[in-house]
Amino acid sequence: MTSGPLFHEQNARQRIAALVDPGSFTEFLPPPERLTSPYLAQLGIPVSLDDGVVIGSAKIGGKKLYIAAQVGQFVGGAVGEIHGAKLTGLFKAAVRDSVPCVVIIESGGVRLHEGSAGEIAITETMRAIFECRAKKVPTIAVIGSDIGAYGGMGILSTCCDFRVMTEHGRLGISGPIVIEKWMGKKAYDSANRALVWKTSGGKTKYLLGDADALVHDSADAVREAVAKFLTKSSAVTLKAVKARHKQLQQRLKRFGQTTDPDAVWKGMGVRNIEGASLASGPEFAALAKRGK
Repeated sequence: MTSGPLFHEQNARQRIAALVDPGSFTEFLPPPERLTSPYLAQLGIPVSLDDGVVIGSAKIGGKKLYIAAQVGQFVGGAVGEIHGAKLTGLFKAAVRDSVPCVVIIESGGVRLHEGSAGEIAITETMRAIFECRAKKVPTIAVIGSDIGAYGGMGILSTCCDFRVMTEHGRLGISGPIVIEKWMGKKAYDSANRALVWKTSGGKTKYLLGDADALVHDSADAVREAVAKFLTKSSAVTLKAVKARHKQLQQRLKRFGQTTDPDAVWKGMGVRNIEGASLASGPEFAALAKRGK
């Protein structure tokens, strides 16, 4: 691995630059285009000239791809109308040009300031992803930051062919604070970092089969994993959906009443909980029994 900032410490443009071939990235709709959210301006909230997402074309190992990276520093990477339209357009371009599409997710979900506009934007992006999969155009989600992939973006990540996660990545429907708010701190303490990462972190998601690769927290490791998936795809079929539903039913039956995340790890074959907790992502992947 090369020295430098860890992947989770980098911002959106740094992550793209670190993942792709040097000088190959061309940004679409960059800040000078001044595509900003009309809703935030109406509410007197500061806007961002890229509306919190960077999109464009690039190459990895000489292979062309489209790539997006969300800006977690801007309203938590939340999706609004413009933000979502940029993602939708990128995936539609991937379908049109038969070019793989990678999205680096860093988002808590929909931008509440924009309500239904944000929800619709995410669903339109999901539709474009399924169009890609129908045409066997690879779609890859990368999740490697503390903000993670939650809400609509968590769902969107599972619509992609593959998910690459680092140990720092988190994936789920509702974020820790939301869960605590509705269930109470006694049921789920969002300040308990060990609890949060053992319920929605990269290790657990890999163990349960929700992540397809668990890699070091470095751009080199993420790039290597992404490169392996750029030539693979899987069309969505009724047979595949039914098989996935069966897997989820089995998981619910096994762990639906479990309140201790260690019990899930043990149930999935992890015997040395302390050792696995201290292991790096790849070390954990090597010793863990994958859930199916």
